[in-house]
Amino acid sequence: MNTKLHNPDVKSRPTAVCRVTKPICKFYRVGTCKYGAKCVNLHAEDGRAPGDSACDLLEDEAKRDDFTRTISGAFVQFDAGARVSQIRLPGDFSAVRIGGLQPNASKQSVQDMLAEKGFEVGVDDIYMLNKEGEYGATVRSDDASFSKRLCSCTWGDAKIQATPIAAPMPSGYNSRRVDCKKVHLSWHKAVKIVWLKFGDGDIARMVSSMFSKGTYKILEQEITAAAAIGAESVSRSRSTRGNRVAWTVVLTEVPAAAHRDDIMLAITHERNKPFHVEMGAPTYSTDDETAKAMICSLLTNIGPLEYWDDTLETNARRVKATARFLDESDARRAAMELDGKELPFHSKARLTVQVVYSAKFKVGVNIFDAVQPRILAQQASWRDGNVFFRAYSPANSLGRFRVLKIEGESAEEVARAKTDLESVLAGVVATDKDGVVLWDSSLKANGKLFQGIKSLAKKLSVTILRDKAKSELRLFGEQQRCQEAQHRLAELVRIESRPDTSRAIELEPPKFLWACQGGFRAVAGRIGPERVSFDIASTPKRIIVSGSLEDYDAALAVIEGREQVSEQGEQPGSDGTPQTCSVCWTEADTPVKITCGHIYCSECFEDSCTKADTTSSGDLKILCHGSQGKCGSVVALEDLQACLSSAALETVLGLSFSTHVKRRPDQFRYCPSPDCDHIYRVSSAARTLNCSNCLRPTCSACHEPHVGMSCAEHRDLKSGGFAAFAKLKEKLGIKDCPKCATPLEKVSGCNHMTCAACKAHICWVCLMTFPRGCDVYEHMSKLHGGHIDVPDV
Repeated sequence: MNTKLHNPDVKSRPTAVCRVTKPICKFYRVGTCKYGAKCVNLHAEDGRAPGDSACDLLEDEAKRDDFTRTISGAFVQFDAGARVSQIRLPGDFSAVRIGGLQPNASKQSVQDMLAEKGFEVGVDDIYMLNKEGEYGATVRSDDASFSKRLCSCTWGDAKIQATPIAAPMPSGYNSRRVDCKKVHLSWHKAVKIVWLKFGDGDIARMVSSMFSKGTYKILEQEITAAAAIGAESVSRSRSTRGNRVAWTVVLTEVPAAAHRDDIMLAITHERNKPFHVEMGAPTYSTDDETAKAMICSLLTNIGPLEYWDDTLETNARRVKATARFLDESDARRAAMELDGKELPFHSKARLTVQVVYSAKFKVGVNIFDAVQPRILAQQASWRDGNVFFRAYSPANSLGRFRVLKIEGESAEEVARAKTDLESVLAGVVATDKDGVVLWDSSLKANGKLFQGIKSLAKKLSVTILRDKAKSELRLFGEQQRCQEAQHRLAELVRIESRPDTSRAIELEPPKFLWACQGGFRAVAGRIGPERVSFDIASTPKRIIVSGSLEDYDAALAVIEGREQVSEQGEQPGSDGTPQTCSVCWTEADTPVKITCGHIYCSECFEDSCTKADTTSSGDLKILCHGSQGKCGSVVALEDLQACLSSAALETVLGLSFSTHVKRRPDQFRYCPSPDCDHIYRVSSAARTLNCSNCLRPTCSACHEPHVGMSCAEHRDLKSGGFAAFAKLKEKLGIKDCPKCATPLEKVSGCNHMTCAACKAHICWVCLMTFPRGCDVYEHMSKLHGGHIDVPDV
């Protein structure tokens, strides 16, 4: 909605229109915004140059630091003094999709509705939905139990539906998303046996060979064919050769849906067709859709699913499906409980369930294009470990980003591939021949050096990214080209950043007039009179900057009106009053002033921040040292951002975070894998977590990797008690039920055992399980010579 901006103090000026909700500055004039709309241009009083629009200010506000960082796999919120105020992990979030809302529903009404049910949710965590006339909302919370509790609520007569969904993560997390909430499932399709009758042995053998080689297929699926058998090997009498049923080819794994016509159609040569086809009964009669629904219900009995997707390939012998749970522990439990479980519609077949580990990366298209050859070179080794890579096309018309995914059923192999891919996507930090990082302070702006670097990147077909926060340049591309780019960059930075380099800024007539009327004094006041001169003898007229590239860029910004400079008489400290540093108690060198009014040398301020003491609670908090240490005011985050370099600010925030975590071992622990810096939340109840960085499984209670066993069992195993107990059980003839692990003892009698806990029918000799007792006896008769042990004589 357009909002009219009006300043009652300046009635002679027309009202402007722009997409903002409140006046920005009381002094403004109408101009044209770069978006094509009339927009408020700000007066220099608010620190911006005339000509800058309110839309520009909105962009700046959108980029304003909210002091939230993603560190060690956690979302960390910082407060005044760089103190950690909140740590949230991906597993802390949950979300619900609410349907059945009224057309006039708003974020506020949804918030009020949830408040009536006892749920406190911020408006920023509510996202309204309107799809084809159906109104709803997605609600996120950083309470892991939120979705479960909300979905159990009753809504009275209102037609409200609440469904748990995967919680959207805060901005910045999806660029490196790793999880193991997904499972792969497969089970055999229904099949049957088919007997083909031939009157000629050569034709029968030929048909058997054509099926075995895959030349003949039934319903586009390869099947298994036995060798042709017949009476020719027994007798070659004329009467036998004339017997039209003498030769038989048995086909197995034939799709249950196949009919006689499908068999005849598969044998393409008319002379090879059998004179009789006999169809066996299918292994199970449940149709595909019902079977898939039954398998899906086994999963939903364990936990809610984010999605379920089945693939019914006509040329495959197994049905393959993929499911993604909302909770990682449910995926792991599904694999433990359902893998190898007999199918509910076919007792002689088993279900296969495997946990899938995946990692997603969101990268710029320019970076992906630069490193794609290196990724392709890595794919062969990833496939050897059954890890698969996929690059998705850009999701929107702008095409700025691509999502990359690696996926596999082995945590170790996926972690290895993830490390390889991260190394490729990290690029190379540009350094000189001595290993010093290539950087110049002028690169903070889009000045001459930055434009030169862009030209160099285009010329060498590499991608060079500027990281202002870390003060470094990163190169992406083929290794040889990156090496050449580093050499060229080193020379470019060396030449352009020399402090004695003279650079000329040519002045058009209007700019020359501006310079004569005080513009030159403004430039000199900005970078210093000793670094600038006015050449009025040349044509065109020029301003000569003899200084660093940063000085040149600053002068150019003043000349082009991109930076406003106060008169020298307005500069702080120009009245001769000494500005004493609150740390070294000498006149401040490059003074900085914080909100409480105290002055520091810029170097002293940075040093005091990076070496700040912890508080009585063990947290790092940066306090002012002014008034001989008596001030003690908490330094505002805005002061830290304004007075520290980007690298120093990130160092301070990282130090505050690590201090906070180390002082709270009852709440957070670092992943025990060497060189892994990710954290996890400690819990009193044992829960196996996979590190989102290295995928190592760790128990949140005892901090040991013991998948599939309790903490007590793991401690017993580690101490040697488990081995002693196992040895005792072997001595006493005690065996565990292969299905539920209940200890069983057979004193005498039949080797058919029935577990008292899960009722499984067990062969005591080999511990195979069967659904029925009669199957056990048949098995023991075939493999063990009977169902009772015969004592040695």
